[in-house]
Amino acid sequence: MIFDRIEWDEHNLDHATRRLTATEIEQALWNADRMFPHREHPQRALFRSVTDGGKQVVVVGEIVGDGVRPITGSEA
Repeated sequence: MIFDRIEWDEHNLDHATRRLTATEIEQALWNADRMFPHREHPQRALFRSVTDGGKQVVVVGEIVGDGVRPITGSEA
């Protein structure tokens, strides 16, 4: 685990869950063991991970203190 919490609100929940469910995003973030810096946004990171069901996904999140705020996600 890279962080302590996942931040959701009505804005990022609506946008981030267009291609993956909130559950899939949370599973992928909790299962992630590495994060990569985002090329264009230094406050964001890219997480390549898998859901509990084995789906390979990529999640972009904004690092907020000791947490992450999901921005978007998709199958890898």
